[in-house]
Amino acid sequence: MTAYAINFKNSTIRAFTSTSVASKMGNGLVVFTSAEDLLANRNTTGRGLVEVYNNNSDKPVKKFADNRTGAERILKLARDIHIESTPFDYADKPAPADRGAAALWNTTMGKKKKPRGAFAGKKIKCLVDVNPRKEGTRGWKNFSLFLENGTISYEDFVKLAEGHGSTKGGCREDLAHDIKKGRVELL
Repeated sequence: MTAYAINFKNSTIRAFTSTSVASKMGNGLVVFTSAEDLLANRNTTGRGLVEVYNNNSDKPVKKFADNRTGAERILKLARDIHIESTPFDYADKPAPADRGAAALWNTTMGKKKKPRGAFAGKKIKCLVDVNPRKEGTRGWKNFSLFLENGTISYEDFVKLAEGHGSTKGGCREDLAHDIKKGRVELL
């Protein structure tokens, strides 16, 4: 559903593909889809409605009979405005189901991007048979994932580690430590 945004500071009206997109376009915008929405906003004043209307209409007015009339006339003006395309238009769309580690899909821009970081896109191979970490620690839990899987991609490791509360940064630290100690290797 088309949503509109008014900036009362410069008396402009803009049109967007949805209310979520319009609300991401900056602070101070009054987002609305109907005259009722516009009137419900506490920043909407009779003087502000007149200024916005006069800035966007060929026939200026001195005042409106009431705020409802002003809101309805501004909505009528807004419906003729071209809908802007923004990077946020694609943010709510789901990403492709199988995207693979090497070809991550950036849904906001619609372009493929390279994996980031030293370990991104790499496989981790466990070189030991026993978990050398102190039992119950984050490192021990993360190393258990290497033992269980033998060889695992870095992205899968991070995803599985989230299951026991580890963060991406924690995974990166633990993996770097285990590589340094010679317990695992990158393929």
